[in-house]
Amino acid sequence: MTLLLHGVVRQDHPFVASGVPDELDVELVEQDGLAVIVRDLPDDTQLTEDDGVSFLDVLVGAVQGGPVLPLRFGTVAPDADSVRSEVLGPPAGDDLSARMDAIAELVELRITFTLNEDTLQTLFDEDPQLRAAASRGGPSADMSERVELGRLVAERLAARRSHLVAEWVATFDDLVEEANTLSSSDEGWEQVAFLVRRERLGQMDATVATLAERIGEEALIDYVGPLPIYSFDPASSATPAQAASQGSRWGF
Repeated sequence: MTLLLHGVVRQDHPFVASGVPDELDVELVEQDGLAVIVRDLPDDTQLTEDDGVSFLDVLVGAVQGGPVLPLRFGTVAPDADSVRSEVLGPPAGDDLSARMDAIAELVELRITFTLNEDTLQTLFDEDPQLRAAASRGGPSADMSERVELGRLVAERLAARRSHLVAEWVATFDDLVEEANTLSSSDEGWEQVAFLVRRERLGQMDATVATLAERIGEEALIDYVGPLPIYSFDPASSATPAQAASQGSRWGF
């Protein structure tokens, strides 16, 4: 058997009681106040997309009970002794302890803002250059004119989206430690990660609900969390509020 490593928690982490699916049969490999959540895999197992979903389910369940340092999906070890020596033993264990202290009261939340189709029509209504390009970009237009129209639409939509999302994200300034734009699309959506103290989760939920109601005619909100901290590194500076944001270290 091989062990699939999910993440690092404190040794007293109540991971079973905090929402980890029982059927995944995970356990803790413990040492010196820390533990790694592991799951048995048959030797030569080829991990699938379903395994990735289960992997994330474990981490999201575990974060309900306390801080979790996620490991990269696909990280394996031959046995528990290897986990103790290579992951939890010095010097790696000392760094993990410091990182655990830094995230003790923090979680990540994510919001995806998706602009409604009506917003695109608003762009045309408010932009003479777009309307002029549209008049030249009909079925009889040559390819260069249609390409130009597409470019203008994408450019204006991106600018509109960035402006609106920045305005909406500012709604959370007093509740979050940091915000980090993760990705966006020409289709009109933008995803933002927030670093939030656990004690403020209720306030975040209420603020998201209020914002979703207020901007419902402009955008849809997809709200996910709490998650382990993927998009920030609070241990990289003196305080979480000063930590330098970065893209996901783990591919999520």
